[in-house]
Amino acid sequence: MEAPSVKARIMEKAGQAQAQATADLVADQRKMLNNLEFSDVVFLCGDGLKVHACRIVLCARSPVLKSMLMNGMVESRLSEISLPEIDSPVLLSIFEFLYTGTMVEHAPVSWRKAFEVISAARFFLLQKLEEIVWEFLVDGTFDTPIDMTVAASNLSVAMDFPSISDSMEAIPLELVRILSSKCLEPVHLRNLSGKAFQFFLSKTKKEVEETGSPILSLGEYLRFRQIILWCTCHVSEEEEAEEIVRPYLPDAKKALHLLKDQNMEFASPIQDACPEEGSSQYEQFSLLKSEIASSVASLISMVDLRRIHPELLIKVIEPLELIPCVNFMDALRFHALQRPRVAKGTWEEGAHASFYRIGRDRSVIEKCDFGTGFARASNAICQPYGIYEWDIVIEELCYQFCEVGIYKVSSLSSGKPNFNGASLTQQSTGWALRMDDRGTLINQCNVLGFPWMSYGKKFGYADARVRVSLDMFERSCSYSIDRQKFGVAWNSLPEGIYYPAVSLGSGTLGRVRIELMFLTRPEKKKKKKKKVNVKKKHVGQNLDDPSFEESRVSLSLGALRDAEQQPEQLEERSS
Repeated sequence: MEAPSVKARIMEKAGQAQAQATADLVADQRKMLNNLEFSDVVFLCGDGLKVHACRIVLCARSPVLKSMLMNGMVESRLSEISLPEIDSPVLLSIFEFLYTGTMVEHAPVSWRKAFEVISAARFFLLQKLEEIVWEFLVDGTFDTPIDMTVAASNLSVAMDFPSISDSMEAIPLELVRILSSKCLEPVHLRNLSGKAFQFFLSKTKKEVEETGSPILSLGEYLRFRQIILWCTCHVSEEEEAEEIVRPYLPDAKKALHLLKDQNMEFASPIQDACPEEGSSQYEQFSLLKSEIASSVASLISMVDLRRIHPELLIKVIEPLELIPCVNFMDALRFHALQRPRVAKGTWEEGAHASFYRIGRDRSVIEKCDFGTGFARASNAICQPYGIYEWDIVIEELCYQFCEVGIYKVSSLSSGKPNFNGASLTQQSTGWALRMDDRGTLINQCNVLGFPWMSYGKKFGYADARVRVSLDMFERSCSYSIDRQKFGVAWNSLPEGIYYPAVSLGSGTLGRVRIELMFLTRPEKKKKKKKKVNVKKKHVGQNLDDPSFEESRVSLSLGALRDAEQQPEQLEERSS
């Protein structure tokens, strides 16, 4: 390696000397800051303290201060200038930057002071200082892990400076993202101001998709729960006021257990955990109820009650008596009119390969040319609760293979896939029961080396009936073939919107029919019962036999059409 030249060594030493000289100059300038000996003007700050400064330095560094101190304004004739909107620590930060070009001794160490310095920098038109403090906020938000309690406090500070937050929205939005990553508890909610909480709710509100009805969501109930807890924290002066109302609001785990437990009485399921009537905690809640309800009324528009499961509405929310009756009744009315438990299965026009053709009543789909591809039904399974069942009936045998299963999309507005491409089991979001010359198999999505697994029995014959059961509680799917039930095919299915789907081989043969879609409930735990003889039609048949229950509720499409014309016949058919 060549030795550095004489010129390079001289340049290096000159650079070091210059850096040292600059550091010495900055240190000397800093000694002049707020020093009475080197000052000729005094600023009276909003906190009542005085800050001393030199007119020449201020005028040279800030056009606003130059106009104020040297252009004939009232302040130019005063020895003491009042700045009631700026406190002394903030003004010292401003003056340290004006004197030295840096902020060391008076750098903002808190979010509130940082926002106050930015506000003052805008007043004095100090764009460079604003950028320095902005970098401090960005580093503290994006590059450093933030506790949720700190994030709540920082968001409250940011909302106290709306003009700054609007122009620097990236920081408040990142704080909202941090707060929405977990369920907010009272320890976090206490640190959210009213403006901050409303901002959080507005940015996390789920809008109803244009192409579908509101989707049930446990998160929407938890959102309602957060509103109640926040209102309780802020209407009461007691430190742990939220403990008064917490027993009435089950958390996510208990709420999900309530929806899955079908042996629960209709009365409030949390009554055992709630304070007894007449107890001190019950009386405290009664006293706070009117104040909480008044606070909730201004925030209830931030919750879509239609997305909360009706059982939670009736068993948890209604007994609280904290929301306006009209909002509660609107949600129940929606559930009563928009949540049919039985739906007619149909295939969706345009949601199938070009060599598929939809037949009568849109319940039949068949092959009309060579090719593979797949087709999906028009029935979107959006709700995260309940067990959905439908039947695929084989009317004409397929060539080479037949697949019956489900296809997932992320949202109702997702673009349509290439239906002319691969079969259902080869789609990244397709799960299906496949029957071919190897037997009856299920695909294992994203499992390398083990893509197939034996399952069930063959259904390669006319009038074979394959029932698909999609359990949205457990995120699992199972099948029955000709009323013979088999085990769970898949567990832990990803969240999303599911459609019934089929692939009908690669030839020109194949026709299937989709029958009624049922929204059923989880099976109750079996209890030993004595056999009961009923009418001659079912003499000696166990009423707990699944096949008997299945025969009672499995109505054909013809029965449904008749029932629509003559409703009184439906009861006769189902009995």
